[in-house]
Formats: sequence, structure tokens, C-alpha cells
Amino acid sequence: MPRQTQALYVQPNGHAEPFYLDDRPKRQQTDIADELDGPVTAWRLGRHMTAHTSAPGYARTRNEPVRCAWRDLAGADAPDLRGPVIVTGPESRDGLLQPLPPHAAERVYRWARLLGAATIRRRPQMSVAHAVGTRDLQCDTYAVHHDQDSGRWAFVVLDGIGDEEDIQAHVRTWAPALARAAARSGDPISAIAHIRAQILTRLGRHWNHMDPGAAAVVAVHHPTNPLLRLAWSGDARAYRFSDFGNLMPLTKDHNWAQELRDAGRQPKAWDHNSLMACLEDGDIGYEEVLLEMVAKLVLCSDGVHHPLETYEPGLMEEALLMALDPKESAGSLVTEALAQGRLREASQDNATALVVRFPRNGA
Repeated sequence: MPRQTQALYVQPNGHAEPFYLDDRPKRQQTDIADELDGPVTAWRLGRHMTAHTSAPGYARTRNEPVRCAWRDLAGADAPDLRGPVIVTGPESRDGLLQPLPPHAAERVYRWARLLGAATIRRRPQMSVAHAVGTRDLQCDTYAVHHDQDSGRWAFVVLDGIGDEEDIQAHVRTWAPALARAAARSGDPISAIAHIRAQILTRLGRHWNHMDPGAAAVVAVHHPTNPLLRLAWSGDARAYRFSDFGNLMPLTKDHNWAQELRDAGRQPKAWDHNSLMACLEDGDIGYEEVLLEMVAKLVLCSDGVHHPLETYEPGLMEEALLMALDPKESAGSLVTEALAQGRLREASQDNATALVVRFPRNGA
């Protein structure tokens, strides 16, 4: 069975996102310690919630969203929670951390929104569009993470290989972990390598193609760095859309179709489905691009780029040109990709597009 969303990961700036826990008590504690760079202190608030923090952390920013939610639920003072906090339900008799009760999660999200909105800063504009296509399950996912200490942003798209429940759980677990690792380190290659090592540790052996896997692409942005840094493994792609309306790929697929093209041969229709690398194994690509050359960054799964580039070359540029903001851009790309499949009565893969527009000087 897939893992369930049992917790929240909350930063002091109000950014809150789901955190996926294992169904084994010892594994749960290890996952939390890994994310918070343990050792971890757990503060329990009755049956409402447990706040897990890395202790001590007096040099870090107070986590007011969780502290306010705590005071709201308890009607009393909250612990001096600092830095990122993982919020779960209480621990059961067998040591298993319980899901965060819905009313407690709502309080945390509410305070995260209120305090996050009160912090005025220039942020990238972004949105994502999802579609299942003709698959049984959505096994694409994405994650965005802002590291408050460094100011870095990380953007991730994972395209699960297949559409089984364990693959869906796999991508939902590792996409936010990859985004956090990339924002924390600033190095997308080392972030992929770090997550790959965690996956292998959890497996207890070398990954093989029968295990859940995913194509991955990750981008890292720092407001003071003129370079946008990208890494990928597989055929999830990144593109830059320029101020002049030109769309240029920033990644090169790790699949058999690309291997054939590199050898001067013509790939067959389904050769793109044979991956030569993925998040869990194989080569990791790297690219840097000047941020001033990127009006919009597009990260997408092959359910978006393959039908658009195969059936109607130039349609990706047209879809982006017609959109007025990142939200419309993501939706337009996914809608057009699925429409091309329907026109040809072809199967339609999961399709995911994440579009980012970065703040410019004077804008």
C-alpha cells in the first residue's frame, strides 16, 4: 500500500507542504531526523499534534506559524520552536506516529498563510497543471521549496515510470525531499545524488528496474545569483522561454531515442519510452543558464513535451505565447498536449507542467 500524508513540513516563513512518513515507527523517526538534521526534540500537544524540531536551534528563526497554531489549539504558551518543524499527530502505544488530525492541520495551514502573507518579499511567480490522461493513476508530481536561511528556491518535476500505487507513493515521497535537498545545498546534481543514496539505503540493495522509479528534473534559483542551475536524470525536461518568444531546451533526454539520434540513426515511435537513466540510477545531466535569458522556465514530464513536439512542432511556443501569466502557461501546455492525443485517438500519458517566472530588476 502507498504511504499516506501523515504530517506537515513547515518553515518559519510560512511555507507549508505535506510530508510523507513510512508505516514503520523506527523508519518514521529516521526520516524526520534526516530532514531536520537531527537529533530531534518532539513536543507533544495532547491528542492534537506533535511538533518535531532539531535541537538546539537558538541561532535560527522562530517558527511562528507552528507556535501560533500551538497556542490556538492549546490556549497557552508554545515551546520555543525554531527553524523547520515537522508536525504529526501523537505517538500510539506501538510507537507509530499518527496522522495529523484534520482540524489541527487546518490551524497550521491557516497560520502559515497568515504569517506568510505578512512577509513582503519578491517571489517567483509559478503554477503547475496536472492531468492523468488515459492512465489509471497520476504518477507525475512536482515540488517547490524555498530555503529561508539561504534564500534559494528549488523546483522539481518527477515523472513516475508506470502507474502503480507504489510508484505514485514513491514520487510523492521523493519530490519534496529532492526540492528540499536542492534548495538547501544549492547544487542540483548533489541533491539528486543525495536522494539516490537515501533511496538505496531504504531499499538495502542496488536499485533495479522492477523497483519504483522516476525521471527527474530540478532547477535551483538564488535571487542574487545570475545563473539558474539545473540537473536531470531521465526524460523529464526543462525549457527556457525567452522575452522574444523563443523556446529552447535546457536538458537532453536520457533515453534510447536520444542515443539513436546521437548515433545518427532514426528512432522508432516508442524508443523514447526506454530510459537510460532515472532518479534512482544512471547519468545525471547538468546545465547552467543566465537568468536574464529566461523569461519563463518550464519543467515538464514527457506527457507534455512528447505529444507537442511529435505531433505539432512549434505548438509549445504558441501555447506559451498565448498565455498571459505562468498559471495560464502551465494549463495551456497540458491542455494542448492532451488535445493532440485525443485528435489522433492515441493513449495519453500523465502530463505535468510547472512554469516559473522570476522577478526581474525594476519589475
